[in-house]
Amino acid sequence: MENSYVYEEEQYEEGITFKKIGYFFKKAWIRMIIYAVIAALLATAIAAPIKVYYRSEPVAETSVEFIYDGIEKGLAPNGAIFNSDNIISTTVLSKAVEEAKLGGVIKDITSLRDRMRVEGVPTDEYQKLVEAAANGDKSAQEKLRKYTMYPTRFDIVISDPEQLGLSDDQAVLLLNKVVTEYYGDFKQRYAVTEMFANDMYDFSQNATVEFTDAYDLYIASLETVKDYLQRLSQGNAAFVSTENSTSFAQLLNDLNILIKNYDLFNASVLSGNIWRNKTAAKNSLTASSTDIDNKRTALQEYITELKDQISNIKPTTVTTVDSNGQATTITSYPEEYYTYQKLLNESNLQVLEYNTQKKNIETRLKALEDTAPTDQASIDRAQTELKSLEQYTVDFIDKVNSTIEDYYNAAFISSSVRQVRPPVVTRRSLDFNLLLVYAVALIAAMLIAGIVTGVKISKANNVKKTCAASEETTAIVDTDNENKEKNVKE
Repeated sequence: MENSYVYEEEQYEEGITFKKIGYFFKKAWIRMIIYAVIAALLATAIAAPIKVYYRSEPVAETSVEFIYDGIEKGLAPNGAIFNSDNIISTTVLSKAVEEAKLGGVIKDITSLRDRMRVEGVPTDEYQKLVEAAANGDKSAQEKLRKYTMYPTRFDIVISDPEQLGLSDDQAVLLLNKVVTEYYGDFKQRYAVTEMFANDMYDFSQNATVEFTDAYDLYIASLETVKDYLQRLSQGNAAFVSTENSTSFAQLLNDLNILIKNYDLFNASVLSGNIWRNKTAAKNSLTASSTDIDNKRTALQEYITELKDQISNIKPTTVTTVDSNGQATTITSYPEEYYTYQKLLNESNLQVLEYNTQKKNIETRLKALEDTAPTDQASIDRAQTELKSLEQYTVDFIDKVNSTIEDYYNAAFISSSVRQVRPPVVTRRSLDFNLLLVYAVALIAAMLIAGIVTGVKISKANNVKKTCAASEETTAIVDTDNENKEKNVKE
């Protein structure tokens, strides 16, 4: 009778099962432990010496912070690019060494400067942005690509002060003096010490300048002072100068009185028909009148062009509909529309100024219709009165400048930079955590151990399958031979 043999393949479970996971860890746990120990030893041998070695260099450091508007954009108080190297300029360091009485130790300022540096401290906003980006925040990542960080706080560092012959106490003292001297340098560099010049108020002694011309020049200069004081008064109404015991509002009041006195002087000159040289004055006024007419005509043409440009700019209308079906229409103009409107307004104001000047000239020319020379006594009285006004003006401008300087020193310069951390001598370490290094090393070891185990299991399975297939083939061949022998015997 013929026997038939059927080969039944062992059923294979597809996918990951608890049985497979258990088998995997049964094979891998010893290898994982061995690899983890090796990784920990390697991390200790590499990372620990680096961290310890870097800590071997002592540093003396302190920190200063700037808190004025603009530093967050990398700008100095005057609007220029902020240069942190000025903190340890050779001028600052020379004065600091002298004040600390360390000239016998620090004999070469250049060597000191070479061992010092100023490091910007990352801002809180930047650190939060980096942290968010590291956590996968796409918005933070995109913002970080275009972000420029401008530090507002800076560390002042002396690298290895011992190499300069400084003890710890001397290094601390020197850093304090550096900060103090930089305060002075910062004040000198950015403080407003002379806002308005006072050397122009001397036309009373110039016989070629008419009293009315001096009046025009003085009023124009005082109007500039008035505009500046008005801005300061609006934003700093409570400020009172300790130098002059005055406020910006009081200075404005004093200035208005001074301008009225000049107006009275001008009215006195016109009513008394007081001129140093009537012929020269008439010729000068006539030329000024012609010049104003020419400027006014050109300005009117420019105003017409501006109006045409403005009329050609069409607004953009956008209508949106919200979820409730409510429509909202927004009308907007491009940027150049507002630029032209501003220019038009300034031009109209200038026309108004020209018209005022024209009327003043007409008034003076009318007074000059009397061509009789002015008596010397009247000229002398006017000159004396003008000289008195000039002296008062010089004193007033000095007071204005002093008050403005006091304001900037008290309300701005003195509070714009401050020391936020006292000097210390310490040893810096690299900015990494050894525990984190160990964790990364252990994770890497586990992964490698898992990969190696997986490869070995795969190879073993392939070998088993090959052996099983070979045995099966051998069994089939043997069975066929036996069948053949049996048939022959029959």
